[in-house]
Amino acid sequence: MSSKAQRRGSDYRRERKRFHNNQYTRKVSDKLDVDCISASAKKLCKESDLDKEVRNFNQSNGYRLINIDILLSELSQYVTCPNCNTKAVLKEKILYGLVSEFYVECHSCSTLSTFKSSPVIASGKDYEVNTRITYAMRTVGQGFCGIKHFCTAMDLPPPVSQKAYEKILRKINLASCEVADDSMKNAAKEEILASGSNEICVSGDVRVAILPLPQAIKMDYGVGQDDHLSGRGDSSVSGYHIVGDRRCCISCT
Repeated sequence: MSSKAQRRGSDYRRERKRFHNNQYTRKVSDKLDVDCISASAKKLCKESDLDKEVRNFNQSNGYRLINIDILLSELSQYVTCPNCNTKAVLKEKILYGLVSEFYVECHSCSTLSTFKSSPVIASGKDYEVNTRITYAMRTVGQGFCGIKHFCTAMDLPPPVSQKAYEKILRKINLASCEVADDSMKNAAKEEILASGSNEICVSGDVRVAILPLPQAIKMDYGVGQDDHLSGRGDSSVSGYHIVGDRRCCISCT
């Protein structure tokens, strides 16, 4: 044992050096303003403002799911005949698909007035609610069998027939094609204005003329595709379809 260790003794503890900063220590001269409001509180504030806008908006439009027994029993207590001012009865009969026809019947003067639960689309003779349920189920990948399963589970009236469903679906497809064509034409026009050229080469050999542009727009499509149909034990042809394009220069084509 060295002489220095002997002088220290057995209970000697080395004094810890205190930290006196260095060149890498940041000096804080001013107090920082710390925002004590959490991110969750800020989101709640934004959501509360949005709720105010929703409450101010007129919500007396669109469609609602309501129990028909509650509707008929409650309204029948206040329905009166406009002719004899006596109590009338509100009843319902299924008309076509999800559309119901309600009628107010007065037993005193035999007055009968009717109204339907859905308007008719102006461009055709189809009821709006039947078209909406067809379009909504197609957007989630379901067809006629999917609509029947949904109506059964929700205790709704049965949907339209298979033939009527296909008729509605054809009209939806025509309208979707028109909207898609307009959207693609507008996108091509925006690309022409952005690139300064009226030749858009995506790949392939299809030329599409978009009027009133002075020259035809070259839109060449050469795509790879893959699709898959879901096997859920029903006859609905639903699934997904993937289309991918490849870009090439104009000189290569």
